[in-house]
Amino acid sequence: MLRGIYNYFYKLLPVKERKTDRTFHLLSDDEVQLIKKRERIAIWIAALLGALGVIFLYLPYYFLPEYFPNTSISLWDYSFDIPIIFFIYVGLLVAIELFLLTLLNIWCAHEVAVLTGYIKPQTKHHPDLKRTLVNISLDKKDKSLLDYGINPFEGLSKSAILLRSALIIMKASLSNLVFRFIIQRVLGRYAIQVLQDFAGIPIFALWNAYGTKRILRESRVIIMGDNVVNDLVQRIKMDQEITPEFKYLMYQTLCYVAISKRDFHHNHYLLAKQLFDRYDLEPIDETLRKKQFLSLLSKATTSQQEICRLIIAVGFILDGQLSTREQLRITQMKKDGVFDFSIKEMKQFNKDFVEGKGIEAVIKKYI
Repeated sequence: MLRGIYNYFYKLLPVKERKTDRTFHLLSDDEVQLIKKRERIAIWIAALLGALGVIFLYLPYYFLPEYFPNTSISLWDYSFDIPIIFFIYVGLLVAIELFLLTLLNIWCAHEVAVLTGYIKPQTKHHPDLKRTLVNISLDKKDKSLLDYGINPFEGLSKSAILLRSALIIMKASLSNLVFRFIIQRVLGRYAIQVLQDFAGIPIFALWNAYGTKRILRESRVIIMGDNVVNDLVQRIKMDQEITPEFKYLMYQTLCYVAISKRDFHHNHYLLAKQLFDRYDLEPIDETLRKKQFLSLLSKATTSQQEICRLIIAVGFILDGQLSTREQLRITQMKKDGVFDFSIKEMKQFNKDFVEGKGIEAVIKKYI
């Protein structure tokens, strides 16, 4: 039902035709400023929703306590007083806030898509485009990489994956608990309960703003990534026969990138899909460990190495960020002589990509 409402809201958003004579659309300075303006509006509204959520939660609770009585529950020989109505009220407020945040994210992701030329009046309602933009707004991961036998979490236990996901979800609540603890320690016995409860206002405002900023950045990354992947695959040229050995190396390269990222990302799926289609790749049960892959890459022909190095460089940029783990891998690859760019260069390529300037410098290095 909610998905239907989100799709309908997306349908209502207007699209203005934007003129561009570029088939591979890069962003001008004016376009970047327009996008950032939309993002700033969305971030401030998200922060306001977070603050209002805390205010609407505790104001009625403290000033209209008769509407939130405790319910006595007996269990065996014990009796508990539980504010069931208050818990229901909390759940309702959270649902409303999440609903409004999603609509806000859909609006801004839609605006970014229009300003970049990703959607136009004649293409807006294409099922794939609509699904992609709504999924971004819902922060829903695209796990289609698994269709190609590529698992970013290869080698991690299920418990480690679940713990990682739980910590991400609990960040805002944990921050609020830490903030309340600090208030108690600083103010001691003078820290009244009301002050502790309303201390959550800046915490949840900031987390809402952060969450919306992250989703909007992701929308820009995915939109620009679509152009980059299309342009990259069209320009790759092989001067020799595509052997089974090279197909195996290319597949392992895609696995190496995904495992380095430890994330299901839509752009990596697009890259895998297009390379699978172009080179008739097939999923392989075996996934090489880092040292095994780098050793195999170092033994490939020069032209094969260049294609795979290009895939690695672009793959590390396509999600718009470089983690500490990825930077360590870049350092190691450069030390082993199988990678050409430094961390500083990769960070600059990353920044250019997110800001809509493309990654021509990376592509020209190998093509």
